[in-house]
Amino acid sequence: MTSLHLLAAGLAAALAAAQPRPVLLTTDAGADMDDQWALAHLALSPEFDLRGVVTTHTGKHKILPDPAAESTARVAREVLDRMPLKIRPQVIPGSSLPLAGRTEPRRNPGADFLLKASGGFTRDRRLTVLVIGAATDAASALLADPSLAARIEIVAMGFRGWPQGGDEFNIQNDVRAWQVLLDSGVPITVGDGAVTLRDLRMTRERARALFDSRGAPGRYLASLLTDWLDQKAELVRRVTGDPNWWPVWDQVTVAHLLGFTRAETHGRPRLRNDLSFDHRPKPASRITWVTSVDSGRLWADFTSKLDRALARP
Repeated sequence: MTSLHLLAAGLAAALAAAQPRPVLLTTDAGADMDDQWALAHLALSPEFDLRGVVTTHTGKHKILPDPAAESTARVAREVLDRMPLKIRPQVIPGSSLPLAGRTEPRRNPGADFLLKASGGFTRDRRLTVLVIGAATDAASALLADPSLAARIEIVAMGFRGWPQGGDEFNIQNDVRAWQVLLDSGVPITVGDGAVTLRDLRMTRERARALFDSRGAPGRYLASLLTDWLDQKAELVRRVTGDPNWWPVWDQVTVAHLLGFTRAETHGRPRLRNDLSFDHRPKPASRITWVTSVDSGRLWADFTSKLDRALARP
């Protein structure tokens, strides 16, 4: 290869690296407050090209008014409307029900949007799909078109911990969907409940200190946490033992994309119906597991991006 060709190749690589990372979010916003912070952070981040938001359900918990995906879509749109954004990504309701079986997709506008959005991506340039709710729509898209496994990667919040797997809200809401994902060839990264409970705790005082001075968008973000602590006091006490703080669980996915986590790679397990992992036989494929989050860098990044957005003319 000539020096001119090497220069051109280098410039092309640098240009590709400078382009925002294409991302699609699947969320059950409104079931907790963490999805709303994750969505706002993503939308404010110039590092990401947020191609769309697909909304989903809360399974048997029935936390959201029916149809659940439509209820979540309203919450997601409110978050985007409250943020100082130049461009608002589209919000598409996905499935309001979990998979009926491990081979049957639930075709819906959200799953179809994911398939369409993945067009043009390849094994070497994948669309990143963040799964911070039930995995129904990602699994449905894979079941409808197995070649999707070569065009996307998944970064998710889920499971109780490694190596056991374990009962956790996002996974409970569609166990079959996660069985489909883990059995597929899609690259998967997981941030679990143990890591987020330890590293992403947020008190009402810190939320106010971070956001209250940052205009109406900041006060809105702080209120999501303080209102949750006030309205869900019994749940908060049961989960954390302290009524004054709550883990912002789903922000682990944003932290990972921004490079604020440490992670390990393991053999990829299968998922039993009781939500425990089956590590036999020794798996050939791999899974990436987040082991820690630098929350200081994460919150500083979030607030600085809100400041920049607020300062735009």
